[in-house]
Amino acid sequence: MQTKEELQEMYRKMAEWSAFVRRHNANIFDVMFKDVDHSLSERDLPQMISDVALFYNLELPIVKTHCDTLAKMVIDNDGSNNSELYYNWEMLKKTGINNRDAFTLCMVHELAHLYLKGLRFMLCRNERWCHELAADYLVGIYSCLNNLATGKYKYVVGRMERTLTHPHGTHRAAAVEYARNIGFKLPGRDIEALMLGLPAFIYGRSKLLNEELSQCIADWETPKKEEPIYRMPDNIEDWPDDNLVKQYVMKYRKQDKE
Repeated sequence: MQTKEELQEMYRKMAEWSAFVRRHNANIFDVMFKDVDHSLSERDLPQMISDVALFYNLELPIVKTHCDTLAKMVIDNDGSNNSELYYNWEMLKKTGINNRDAFTLCMVHELAHLYLKGLRFMLCRNERWCHELAADYLVGIYSCLNNLATGKYKYVVGRMERTLTHPHGTHRAAAVEYARNIGFKLPGRDIEALMLGLPAFIYGRSKLLNEELSQCIADWETPKKEEPIYRMPDNIEDWPDDNLVKQYVMKYRKQDKE
């Protein structure tokens, strides 16, 4: 028979475990409304970026806070160390990157591109896809080493469609989870040793990645048919009878006459 104190301790651990699972397997409600860090301001972000750069042993790139997408890394190819990191804090918050863990992992992904600059993986047909998956793999490794929640980050990237430069978000979220699960099983704590798990992940789904790439190229090369624009008739009596606006207006007219 367990004592009251033992039961309370058991319930406390169960609550901690439930919170841990939720933070790593977030749904849209968790992403937008749970664990939101309202105290986090744009003034706090530079230090978080510096901490990630230190993890990679990189010089801090030029940081710019105006961006037409969530975040991106523009890498110099002339050896001038003029790489630029862009991010849009307001856009990030609206999509669910709204606390320290999520923003940090976003920066881990972007700075991974600078760390992996010039490296060729040759693990699938699209080298750009390999680099994106490698960057997300490093997100999982970083979260494992620093006990950061991955749920918000995985939710945001997991919903992204495939393009010629990025694989589908389901692969990206899977790379994060795969690395997080094997992080402590790999020998060594340095990045090079921890990267040893990446080839197995990509090889394991290379057939699917190559098939999706072929379809992506085919979709890109196929001209899109312009859908005809349907214009409602000017006279509301000619609108479809199941149109709610027409129903409301006709009901109002009838009542007005009565």
